Amino acid sequence: MLQHLSRLSRHTPPVTMDTVAREDFSDTLLQELHAFANGLMAEELEHFRVHALSNDLVHVFRRRDGTGGIVGFQFWKAGTLSGMPRSRVIIGGKLRIHPAFRQRGLHLLSGLTVFLQDKLQHPTSRHYRMSIASPFGFVSITEALSWYRPFEPRPRTREEHALKDAFLSLARESHFEVDEASGLFNVHIHMTPETLGRYPPEYFQRPAARAYAALNPDFRTNGHYVGFWFRFTPDNLASLTRATVRRLLGRRARGG
Repeated sequence: MLQHLSRLSRHTPPVTMDTVAREDFSDTLLQELHAFANGLMAEELEHFRVHALSNDLVHVFRRRDGTGGIVGFQFWKAGTLSGMPRSRVIIGGKLRIHPAFRQRGLHLLSGLTVFLQDKLQHPTSRHYRMSIASPFGFVSITEALSWYRPFEPRPRTREEHALKDAFLSLARESHFEVDEASGLFNVHIHMTPETLGRYPPEYFQRPAARAYAALNPDFRTNGHYVGFWFRFTPDNLASLTRATVRRLLGRRARGG
């Protein structure tokens, strides 16, 4: 499906997107993914494994130049949104992309693929997406959207109550803790100094990065992530598609 668009990319080296279902998660694959991820964000293997096995599938991005080396991945799962009739929620799990392969739209292509596959199976459902994200994932995703909403620990509407329940369920499955005062998620993952050092000061002045810092001021050291959600509305789908194509073609999307 959409993954064939990656062949239109002007970036080198080229990259493939492989889909691996949960039943095919081998110890070798999980160890390979953890080794890659741990070089970017420090995390124990067992903690990584718990999160991985709570998902339905993973998209693995590999170099298409004969080496087959991993350059990124994202976990996914989908299900009904309890409390909201005819509603589905797509949950973006752990996302890691090698810095040299960012700005290619890989994770955006991955997310659109999961959405369209689920939409084909549930054509009359309203679709939401939820994520508990690092600053880098947050910036990259929200800059491609028309709109989004942060996790609301004190819900007021039926929709917010349903989404809060879904966020809390996700946190339990992944062994995260939720600070209901701040709405932050303690994910027990800390950014390495090397990872932070790859980003120039101006990166953290981007509007999306400033929005993340406003929600999570101590993100550099506290091991906490921000939760957010959006609906696959026509304006968000149009914005996501434009951003994905621009990045695949090597053009900088809105905000960089």
